[in-house]
Amino acid sequence: MKTNFSLLFYLKKPKNYLKGAAPVYLRITVDGKPVEMSASRKCEPELWNTKAGHMIGTKECQNLKFLS
Repeated sequence: MKTNFSLLFYLKKPKNYLKGAAPVYLRITVDGKPVEMSASRKCEPELWNTKAGHMIGTKECQNLKFLS
């Protein structure tokens, strides 16, 4: 029996979003059944690479942005 799954990280901006960091969410799909959950992280939209599903920059840069 073969099981298909996929992972997708994305920013989920609230309806009343104006600016600032947006929460990062994770969508896990197993055999076509999706489940969404928070990744307990936030990211500035300018630093998010939508196509790749991760932050832009080096690990040090990401840690500094996360701490500030």
